Amino acid sequence: MRTLAAVLTAHYLAAFTALGMPVFMPRVLAGLAPGAPDWLSGLLYVLPTVCTALTATAWGRLADRYGRKLSLMRAQAGLALGFVLAGCAPSLPWFVLALIVQGTCGGSLAAANAYLATQAQGSSLTRALDWTQFSARLAMVTAPALLGLATGLGLAQTLYAYLAVLPLLALALTWLLPTDPVATVGATATPHAGPREHDNLRELLPLLLVQFLFCFAMVVTFPYFISYSEALGVGNDSHAGLYYSLPHLVYLVLLPWLRARSPAPQRPLLIGLGLFSLACLGHAVLADPAWLAPARVLYGIGMLLAIGGINRALSAQAGRGGAGRLFGRFDACGKWAGALGGVAAGALVHRWGLAMPFVAATLAGAGALLCAVRLFLFLPSRQPYAPASDA
Repeated sequence: MRTLAAVLTAHYLAAFTALGMPVFMPRVLAGLAPGAPDWLSGLLYVLPTVCTALTATAWGRLADRYGRKLSLMRAQAGLALGFVLAGCAPSLPWFVLALIVQGTCGGSLAAANAYLATQAQGSSLTRALDWTQFSARLAMVTAPALLGLATGLGLAQTLYAYLAVLPLLALALTWLLPTDPVATVGATATPHAGPREHDNLRELLPLLLVQFLFCFAMVVTFPYFISYSEALGVGNDSHAGLYYSLPHLVYLVLLPWLRARSPAPQRPLLIGLGLFSLACLGHAVLADPAWLAPARVLYGIGMLLAIGGINRALSAQAGRGGAGRLFGRFDACGKWAGALGGVAAGALVHRWGLAMPFVAATLAGAGALLCAVRLFLFLPSRQPYAPASDA
């Protein structure tokens, strides 16, 4: 529990840093590059994500070889360096370089999960994966509202430099964690590991498709949410940040209920994807800001159930060795989906307006639901899922 608490605290600090600022990218660009086209916000929003997607699998393999703790420290140091460079950037090209550094050297969620997979298995790992998502959602609840207050006072780009302190604190916490045993991972690199790894990847592919579509559906709604909410009549950045954070607050409040009642992934994933798609459709047709809060709550319930189902399915795969590769692939899949979602958000807003990302999210969520139905109802499963009732 002490190890889990330290990892979660470090992950919260890194997540607060990485997840808080991108939603205010239009504000940053307004000061750094006045007159920049509106699609540039979506492109820069996903640039670190693309860089993480390109490098996540390679970092995962290196983590299996040299240690997951070392990989986690690398991710935290890379995040700090990227934010220092972004905060000091005198021009747009310099700022772009900083985002590339942040994404290439980042990936703290996958690194944290891979490290936890060396400390726990089965239902204990399921609990750990739930709690890393909890810390990420806690960051998404607190960061936009607090940083929205700061941007309302006129701060924008300089916040990057101040926030670099947080991943440095996370790095100090991680330094004190026990080192994971990397010698046992060498057995997975035998000449006979190739076919087994190929079979494991083939079994993981349907879940990766669900993850891809669901992550796309979430991220496509993120970059322009502040502008979307203000167009509905929300008054200022702080209030808009609170609306942005509301689904993640729902996640925090209801997570203990999910862990106590859902032993397998099928039911929460299917119900969650259905509710999530319905909530996105509600956002797309919304005309009165009074209905924004209920729509955000429904979005949060769907997100909670879908993520819970994905975590339980993923934990069933994590006991087969090569945790770094597994979580690296899974993170890369989500990052590629997020990158596509950010680019799509910019294109959709530029062409059709601020509500269109939610239309795209509705379609992607429905696609993920169909994939999950096929995965759980029509395909045989050879791997029992770890119960989470005791997590």
